[in-house]
Amino acid sequence: MRNREDLAKHPLDKTLEAIDRGEQQLAKKYAREIWDEGRPLHDLYGDMCALFCTYIADKLGEEAVEDVWRMIGNELWKPVLMGVKENGGTAALVEVYASFLRAHGYKFYAEEDHEKVVFYSSYCGSGGRMMEEGKIEGNPNHSVNMGTTKKPYKWSCDRGNFPYYCVHTPLWMDMMPREWGWDVFKSEDGYNGLCCGKTTIYKEPQSKNK
Repeated sequence: MRNREDLAKHPLDKTLEAIDRGEQQLAKKYAREIWDEGRPLHDLYGDMCALFCTYIADKLGEEAVEDVWRMIGNELWKPVLMGVKENGGTAALVEVYASFLRAHGYKFYAEEDHEKVVFYSSYCGSGGRMMEEGKIEGNPNHSVNMGTTKKPYKWSCDRGNFPYYCVHTPLWMDMMPREWGWDVFKSEDGYNGLCCGKTTIYKEPQSKNK
């Protein structure tokens, strides 16, 4: 049997080795592969989440979509967010949130003043990608049809036809942190053809200003 070490070597390792050898163009090629290699799995897991939500809505009613995203938020997102609160506060949250957007493949820019940091997104690499690919309910251009809300809800940015997958954004990046006592997020995410929007991270909890 022939050892296929090449199949096990991550593009990051190949990138670092090429840098050490001074092979700049090869290092650039491998650096690009770091991103490209992870995208299919990222997209598959996003699509899986969207279809899970669609199945839940079909079986239990779409209000259950809020329930399941709340459950996941309490189990997974709350410990992360509260850990950030205790270890760096809103300055750390800005860095963490930006890293999430970059990892998802967002197109965005950010602005800061004395009160807040505002993220403006023109493309979302998860829910927006699904819409761009025609995978959302009602689009005849794809065999996969991921569900959307049949009427507006607070947890769907007050919109009908809002993708079930995207529901985690208004919940996790607006409503639930406020319920947990850290009122620093304001999410105005929605979509106009594609997922895009505006997310504000305040430097001080807004409850202090009321």
